[in-house]
Amino acid sequence: MISSFLDRQGNTQFRQPSPLWGYLPQINEWGKTALEWEIERVGGKDHVPVFKAIPVYEGERLEVFAGMGESKKIAKEKAATAMALSGHCVSIRFCS
Repeated sequence: MISSFLDRQGNTQFRQPSPLWGYLPQINEWGKTALEWEIERVGGKDHVPVFKAIPVYEGERLEVFAGMGESKKIAKEKAATAMALSGHCVSIRFCS
């Protein structure tokens, strides 16, 4: 029995990211209702904030894939990229 997302051997192939279709929408589509995001402001000045995004898959907080960025979207894209390239995403395949 697999107890952690990190114990899984993935088979999902994601499309190469483009400026309009990065890894974030692909990971969100792959995860559907099992994937949520924790986003918090972790620093920066008022006019230059820094955010941290952590994916939460099936209730498991995946800190190892945390992304940081100057906007929530950038932080989530960085985390989604790490998750997509991790080799742990299983089941749904995307075609090129």
